[in-house]
Amino acid sequence: MRDWRVGQLERMGNVSIYRESALEAEHVLEFGARHVALATGSTWRSDGVGRDSGFAVPGFGGANVYSPDDLMSGRLPTAGPVIIWDDDHYYMGGVLAEQCRAAGLEVTLVTPAATLSAWTVNTLEAVPIAKRIARLGIDVVTYASVVGFDGSKVKLVNALTGEQHERPCASLVTVTARLPDENLYLSLEEVKDRWEGAGIASITRVGDCWAPSTIQQAVYTGHKWARGLDEAPEIIIPRELPMIESGRVKVTT
Repeated sequence: MRDWRVGQLERMGNVSIYRESALEAEHVLEFGARHVALATGSTWRSDGVGRDSGFAVPGFGGANVYSPDDLMSGRLPTAGPVIIWDDDHYYMGGVLAEQCRAAGLEVTLVTPAATLSAWTVNTLEAVPIAKRIARLGIDVVTYASVVGFDGSKVKLVNALTGEQHERPCASLVTVTARLPDENLYLSLEEVKDRWEGAGIASITRVGDCWAPSTIQQAVYTGHKWARGLDEAPEIIIPRELPMIESGRVKVTT
């Protein structure tokens, strides 16, 4: 089913949609738009860097390590058992676990949080997600971190006791951090001296292109940018601040 928002845009006479074409810096300059918003999204990391670990995890570069982007593009694990390393704590880990289970694979979801999809407590989805995962026969290991992978088994560390143990793993799906897709923005920064000549007053990154976050945050930043186009420039009113200099108090603005 096509996104209903695309249909709404198509019915607006002042909106043009260009599909199946990669946008490059030169194209942006040619459009002659005064204000440009780049919502180019983000991609999932597959090196293990995330909330739990600020460094790459040993063994995460193998052919049987999958990112959410891999699974969503049709590259599914071909063998089990599958370990879902969920360091995102939103809905993605559970969704990918279901997808692998539907393919007939044995699945275990590992998370450093106290519960499955912990952030969904805020959206009232945590219990329904947990029930569905349990009914599908997907094992869940909480308070655990993946600290290594040798291609056939993962090494886990219990966050409460520090105890280490290994679990068989033929395929590892890592749901950790994301990186913004900012190549277009960086390309435009390189030709910033041409913006004025092309009629461009501003180029702004919005959504995941600025900072990967939730869907709600991406929608919010897009709305905020669009609404700000109709607002008057912010007026900064200077105020007097005390400044201590050599034991004397001066007033500066």
